[in-house]
Amino acid sequence: MNLEIEYLTQVINSWDPVGLLAGGAPDNEYDIEIREIAQKSLSCNSEVDLATLIWEVFKDRMGIKLNKLACLKQAFEITKNEKY
Repeated sequence: MNLEIEYLTQVINSWDPVGLLAGGAPDNEYDIEIREIAQKSLSCNSEVDLATLIWEVFKDRMGIKLNKLACLKQAFEITKNEKY
């Protein structure tokens, strides 16, 4: 998948998976995770692959184990306008 970073940022920030933005964190709080997801998404072949990647990035970077179904929902949101 070749993800558009602006749209990926919009989806992740709207989701606010760790609740940091709602707590007053700056809009660029997830930039490191978003860049890593965008870079590694080139090897994803499906929404399930992307959801797994999202889960792994947040686990590795922040030590947070997100809900896997929530990650899958976001993966579908991210890819609904993408061509891969």
